[in-house]
Amino acid sequence: MKLSIFDQNHPNRDRSLRILEDIKKDLLKEIRGDRTYKMPPNYINWHTLSGILSVALSSCGSEYAKVDISAFIHSYRTALWFIKDAPIYCLTEPLITAFDQTDALGKPGILKGWQPSLPTFLLAIPKGLIYTPDGAEVDYLTVSCSDCEHPEWNSGSWHNIHIKPFSLEHERYFQICTVDSLETVWTSGTAVKTDGTLIYDENESLGRHTISIDDKAFLQRIRNLVINVLLTLEFAPDLLMPVTESEIKTKNKGFMRINRSSSNVRYPRWLGKNYQNSSVLSVAKRTHNSPCSHWRQGHWRLLESGEGKRWRDNKRIWIQPVWVKS
Repeated sequence: MKLSIFDQNHPNRDRSLRILEDIKKDLLKEIRGDRTYKMPPNYINWHTLSGILSVALSSCGSEYAKVDISAFIHSYRTALWFIKDAPIYCLTEPLITAFDQTDALGKPGILKGWQPSLPTFLLAIPKGLIYTPDGAEVDYLTVSCSDCEHPEWNSGSWHNIHIKPFSLEHERYFQICTVDSLETVWTSGTAVKTDGTLIYDENESLGRHTISIDDKAFLQRIRNLVINVLLTLEFAPDLLMPVTESEIKTKNKGFMRINRSSSNVRYPRWLGKNYQNSSVLSVAKRTHNSPCSHWRQGHWRLLESGEGKRWRDNKRIWIQPVWVKS
């Protein structure tokens, strides 16, 4: 689902965010005074992300949903990420490549008994890696998980901004949203039944745009990526590492001075920092009909420990994709 929420006369997110520096000066000062994220090079910086947050926090009220539900979802979910002081994970290029070659979306029962550990988190995407069918860059994804047993996940307050929970149609649910570099909002939601069945309508559009075939393929890729991340956070924690001070460029390239108080500083975490894609040399004798170099697809192996066991007791093991050289 997609919709433009910034100034349509300036179809460039960074340009519109510069305009917001004056319009939302007070709110931006509060956001940046509350916390500062030190991000690694080649990832979305806190100056840009805080600008997006200023739009989200100022337009996440329920009355905004009457204007456009897609824009409301992005504002609501992104504002909650900030209010919950939830983590940022910096995905690496090799890991994203591996996830693209791991079909988690098509694996039956992949999320059977799923019980999310986090209500929300933000995925930072390396610059120049993921583009929409319109040619716009995607540099972050807000991921929100809903559980009927935790209604508090969908509410929160920050200063004079209050977000109220809404009723859930499904017991468990995850939602993805972002604003790309051309100011288009993308959202995708997926319900998860206890047996792991995934429920989503790839033809549904909550915005003003018609979803094309290319849009559907893009949203499928993003949905598959997030499922792989959800599984990795639960079952492959060795891929998580802290971002250190030495990995951060300290030069401030923003438009205003950011509060550097140590108590307000946050660091993201790497997801796949030292991960390297595997490759093997094919031992088959080359013939005229021999396959060219190709990916041997990865998958998640389900190891169920029996009925009545908890989600984390039913292990998932990632069988990683391999690049087979001819």
